[in-house]
Amino acid sequence: MKDRQSIHLAAVAAFLCLIAGCTATINCGTWAFSGTPVSASSPAAFAAGTSFPNFPLSSAFTFTPATCSQNCNSSTDVMIQMVYVYDTSTETVVFPTSSYAARQDANGWVIDRVDGAAYGYYGLENDGSTFFSGWNTTGGPGTANTLFDQPQWNDPILFYSVDAAVCWNSKDCNNKIDGYYFWSWTIDSTGTASKFIIGPAWQDLNVEFLSALSSWNKWAPSSGSENDGFGAPALPHAVVFPTLSDL
Repeated sequence: MKDRQSIHLAAVAAFLCLIAGCTATINCGTWAFSGTPVSASSPAAFAAGTSFPNFPLSSAFTFTPATCSQNCNSSTDVMIQMVYVYDTSTETVVFPTSSYAARQDANGWVIDRVDGAAYGYYGLENDGSTFFSGWNTTGGPGTANTLFDQPQWNDPILFYSVDAAVCWNSKDCNNKIDGYYFWSWTIDSTGTASKFIIGPAWQDLNVEFLSALSSWNKWAPSSGSENDGFGAPALPHAVVFPTLSDL
């Protein structure tokens, strides 16, 4: 678990990037983010655990290879998401399930996925080829690759997320990361949910992303059986990511 000083330093760094600007990560295209946090119905309902603040959102990336002097005209763009959740009342990093905790990296970041999904690509079903359109509609050059999410929590938290657009199973630019985006939100002690920092990611988050991928790969072979409920046979364990790098 991260200590109080570490999370405060992370928050300060994020604010400095927002105000003064930081060196951006690679973004070979454009992002379009949309969403509005929903607060608990009342402080009493929040305290009773009967109303969960949530954040319905979409995060879309349109790949433009020429932006990075690349020629990837037939690539398929998908998403990988990593998250970091800090409970401000207990001053600890927290996780939705034990499998998240098991694959966290040294700083508490973790690749996001629904338990039972063997692949870390967001929305990829266990047949290894189909993406559930309610979570990720794939894209490519000139066509938006859109992630849909609705995180919810019933504690006061600071929630960080990084979405990474990746060329997947592609003839061109395969296993290359072509963009990163940072979004975050908060829930206070009354259950009021608010946007926090939202915008293109900055340097060091790309390094953290590779660390989270490495932690996934260490955990995956021992994850146990994975059944996503979409009809494909259960897989004996989660699937390791290939080597990914910036375009």
